Amino acid sequence: MMGAAAYTLLWFRPVSPLSYALPTSLAQQDWGSTQHIPIDILEACTVSAADVERLQTAPTWLLSSPTAAHCAAKLGMPNAIAVMGKPTQAAWREAGGTEPRQWLISPTGESMGLLDALRTHRVVAVLRGKQGRNDLIESLIAQGASVQTVVMYEKKQHSQFVEQLNAALGHKPATLYFSSTDQPRRVLAQAQQADVVLYSPVLVSHERIVSAARELGFQDIQLHNTTL
Repeated sequence: MMGAAAYTLLWFRPVSPLSYALPTSLAQQDWGSTQHIPIDILEACTVSAADVERLQTAPTWLLSSPTAAHCAAKLGMPNAIAVMGKPTQAAWREAGGTEPRQWLISPTGESMGLLDALRTHRVVAVLRGKQGRNDLIESLIAQGASVQTVVMYEKKQHSQFVEQLNAALGHKPATLYFSSTDQPRRVLAQAQQADVVLYSPVLVSHERIVSAARELGFQDIQLHNTTL
């Protein structure tokens, strides 16, 4: 891979009620330029009165993302809140959420890392996006918890994603930064020159995304600064 300054760094993040920043470790590198490609729009859903009532009686909430935390901060005062990482905790606080008696933070930064921490919590409300994964919910139910799922927001593809993606790929060489497992597939599907994309340098934020990109045929994948 050539020096970073020779490349435009394209990073794919949603437009949401929150503002997202490029990870500091990447922002500090000497890129030729950086460009945010708006791949999705995250829109808050209307929460029904019945769901609000269910949330107010659930002692433990699991917030699936910072956006879920932002949307839920005014809906109740749970005794315990489980989150995947500190950004979700920060989003809750910044949105004015009441401080719970207990924070449960995944030691791995992933949802399944909360399974042991939630083992003694018998009623858990999972606040999530409409397209959220079900693996943790299924595992919580398997270990005897009563799980209530409330959809806080939904994801829609941004109307300018395809246009901005191909315009950016048509200029100087690009490094692609993926932060979710669906992004490699969607970028590859919408790129006018798939071969160029497959041989572009790729940076990812998690090993799970490495696997997703490899299965699609991406050739040059790095987990931040570690070549894989």
